[in-house]
Amino acid sequence: MTPYLIDPISQIGNYKIHWLGIIGPTQSGKSVFLQASVADAIDQDPGPGLYILPDETTGKKHLEEKLVSMINASPELACYKTDKVKDISQEQIRLQHMTIYPAWATSIATMNSFPMKRVWLDEVRLMSLAVGQESNAIKFAGDRLTTYFEYGIGQGYMVSSPSVEGDLLHQQLSIPGTLYVTWQVPCLKCGEYQELDFFVNLKLVKGEPKCLCKYCGAEFKDDDKKKAFNAHGRYAVVEYEDNQWKPTRIETDGTLEHPFEYGVGHNRVFFHWDSMVSPFRSFQRIWNEFIQTKDKLHDYKNFYQCWLAKFWIDDKSKTTTITLKNRRKDELYKGDVPPWTKVLTAGIDTQDKGFYVVVRAWGPDKLTFVVDEFFIKCDIEIADYKEIVDAFNTNLFKREFGPLNNKWRVPLAAIDTGGHRTKQLYGAAEFLPQLIMVKGAHETQRITIQYSKDYNLYLVRTSEYLEETDTRSQQENFLLPCDVSKDFLAQYCAIRKTENQNKKTGEVKTVWKKIGQNDFRMADVHAFIVLDIPTEKGTLRHQLDIPDFKLNPVAEERKLREARLSQSKRIQESTHFNDYEIGDFNW
Repeated sequence: MTPYLIDPISQIGNYKIHWLGIIGPTQSGKSVFLQASVADAIDQDPGPGLYILPDETTGKKHLEEKLVSMINASPELACYKTDKVKDISQEQIRLQHMTIYPAWATSIATMNSFPMKRVWLDEVRLMSLAVGQESNAIKFAGDRLTTYFEYGIGQGYMVSSPSVEGDLLHQQLSIPGTLYVTWQVPCLKCGEYQELDFFVNLKLVKGEPKCLCKYCGAEFKDDDKKKAFNAHGRYAVVEYEDNQWKPTRIETDGTLEHPFEYGVGHNRVFFHWDSMVSPFRSFQRIWNEFIQTKDKLHDYKNFYQCWLAKFWIDDKSKTTTITLKNRRKDELYKGDVPPWTKVLTAGIDTQDKGFYVVVRAWGPDKLTFVVDEFFIKCDIEIADYKEIVDAFNTNLFKREFGPLNNKWRVPLAAIDTGGHRTKQLYGAAEFLPQLIMVKGAHETQRITIQYSKDYNLYLVRTSEYLEETDTRSQQENFLLPCDVSKDFLAQYCAIRKTENQNKKTGEVKTVWKKIGQNDFRMADVHAFIVLDIPTEKGTLRHQLDIPDFKLNPVAEERKLREARLSQSKRIQESTHFNDYEIGDFNW
């Protein structure tokens, strides 16, 4: 049922590893790992142990349910009991050959004891970074293990659901000597391994949630409690890159991109999985939980931590679905263009299966309105540049918005070129003069936008535009249509602002972190970027408050046609024959 437990349990007693940790969702088997390590100590490798729980009240209940009941129910363990009933209780677990001492993460006295051979910590996310003026529970536990570490026979265990980035549990992942691995499973059709991600793999198909392979679209079924694909699962190394943890790849033959052996080159191992592979939660149930909580920040935070097993960020951003819903205008629908509009811009975010697009109207006094948000289906893996050109012309550049007597088209759009079939996009851009190529710049870039003439590419510090959209979304002049999609609202809030402190220098930096699918937000960021790109009409942001300024390809073409008709009429009037002169000929 839970093959992801095999590797963690198999490393119990591998004393090359000082610490074994599990980060996973609730109700997925984490406590079984702790029970197995306790049972192993009692039956195979006895020695003094310390069992640390978040607090005394819930801790005693846990000891009764998880340890006392296990010992009493198992003949192999019960045979080590003493004659005294009180020796196996909430207060202590005293056996004939060893003792397990309960301790509480809030009490320094209970954690300050003599050397221990094994230490267990449950629900580390509920333990603070410091106890009073002293250190934390993990440091106290490590101190108790020091003597046995020196003899090469000590081991510590910790399990928890994630809490927030920067907390006691999260800090363990960046300690030198730590190996962090996550569970990946293969698609039974194409064989590609992947870490099942709620925001990537779970899709609504004809109103029903389906877990689909991100490579071939085949379905991962859970009617067998997820046994079929979990049976072939493997752990892959997770590495920290671009302010986020990214799992490395497992090839279709099951080989690792970065092979590893437990206990070689590291003395700490953390295993990770989430509800997407848990046999105790169906895909339908996971989806139902998401739908119930996604518009309630506190409930969504619980879903994110306890179901998806992801660390929540210390959120400093202002954008929420509630504030966005308050920006909807009852009289404006998708496709409408407000009468105050000066220009439309579009932003495009590129993904493997197509393009997320946001079209914005801009007016004076910082007025702005989302004219439309939509997805252009175009499989980038197989599409050539001609198909991309046709897709953009049909769905964006030749599309008209607004009322019949005042049609508008998009004159300029910025597109993210980073990482998704860049060659095809560059080929398409040669035939689309309205398309501005953009790539995210490193934060060390001194100016907001830098142009690369060699590649006809703008390097942009997108974090500044994330900041702008975050601020503008709080203002009354940031307008949304009354029928804006739920996907747009959810994705707009799925990238959050947090602060990271450099441990060496103490410098605090603002970092934007993705907590879910955020393609519409990034598309909108690119609609903002267009305002600061130099054009023949000047920089659009500076033109919006000029009374006579207006840029609309439909109106420009209408003026051009009228000018041509007027010119043609003048030519005809200056060169036509006089009727009298023609009739005067005598044939």
